[in-house]
Amino acid sequence: MNEIKGEYCRGTAEDTEDILDFANMVFSMDYKSIHFASLLPKAYSKERCGLPRHHMIKENGKIRALIDIYPVTMRLNGETDRELKAAYIGTVSVHPNTRGKGYMIELMKKAEEDAVKEGCALMILDGNRHRYQYYGFERAGIRYRFQAEINNIRHCCAKLYGKSGIDTSVYSFEEVDRESPYLDKLYALYQRRNMTARTKEDFLLCLQSSYAVTYAVLKNDVPTGYINLSADEKNVLEFEMDETAEFPRVIYDLMMGLELDELGFSAGMDEGRKIEYLEKMCDYCNAAMSHQIKILDYEKVLAFLLRWKQKYDMLVTNEYVLGIQSAEGGIKKYLLSVKNGDISVTETQREADAVFEPLELVRTLTTTMFFAEQQKGEKSKLKNAPQGWFPLPFYLPDADAF
Repeated sequence: MNEIKGEYCRGTAEDTEDILDFANMVFSMDYKSIHFASLLPKAYSKERCGLPRHHMIKENGKIRALIDIYPVTMRLNGETDRELKAAYIGTVSVHPNTRGKGYMIELMKKAEEDAVKEGCALMILDGNRHRYQYYGFERAGIRYRFQAEINNIRHCCAKLYGKSGIDTSVYSFEEVDRESPYLDKLYALYQRRNMTARTKEDFLLCLQSSYAVTYAVLKNDVPTGYINLSADEKNVLEFEMDETAEFPRVIYDLMMGLELDELGFSAGMDEGRKIEYLEKMCDYCNAAMSHQIKILDYEKVLAFLLRWKQKYDMLVTNEYVLGIQSAEGGIKKYLLSVKNGDISVTETQREADAVFEPLELVRTLTTTMFFAEQQKGEKSKLKNAPQGWFPLPFYLPDADAF
């Protein structure tokens, strides 16, 4: 019996129902009941399902493999002239009866071709690290994770505000929906982040990912911040406040009001003010890698990450040449330059200060593996790296994931 050969195609509006049915079926086999339209409304709600670019393989007209690309535009403090286009890979799914046919290899190749054509400098995804290393992805960035019990928060608040200051709640919380009068204020707070990836129209839809709930933080009925709480009420996925120094008190009132015993928190390495207060609140913390990325345009990505770091740290004037070794054995070299606050990255023929393979570069220059490399002393590839330039930041809150 001849094996059925699949045919590649791009999804259209006519495929929407079949795409959702297929993705729901495949993921429900591993994760109980999945309903993508409500799980990721920013991409799969009725009004938004045309936003992702759908790459499919069909057999006899039926979808048998699927990869979607969700477009992300990363901006520094909302600046439109300093943005980076990225392709977020998600909903990676193969029908159980067609696994082993190489469909995923073909679709990942098509997705990358599409990303390049659309002018994306970067691809992002989440999943098994070693599985996606075969496609050129590596873990990037540093995510700080904090864990705190109600007693940790109580002691912290007593030290910061005095024991008598926690007897009566100060803050109240109102769930945010599309009719909320606070959305403009909350989005303005979000825009203060060093790096943003949402438009005003996307803001609430992104915060609703994975059934998370967003609360406006109110003081005397005036909005002073927001908290994005996971569906299981175990993690604060994202928060912004007028005054970060008030955050421990806000969390104490939230935990008391919702009768929560424990909460987890996450922050990127560029969120120093938040980290300062999360450390005061927590029982313990750790540093983990963030998302997986594949760099398509080194000049654009390295320049963007350096400018991102410059938003919260001073970069000394210097030059540094990175060599990137391709699988074919060739080396492309890039001159990273910081001069009087101006940052540039250009291809060069100068001798490289350090040569990395693509995956090695990502994990060494953006994760805690940077510090392990530094400890090698004279054998370290980073022995001549400019002081304070690395590690480079890369962290997206859960609301931006796909």
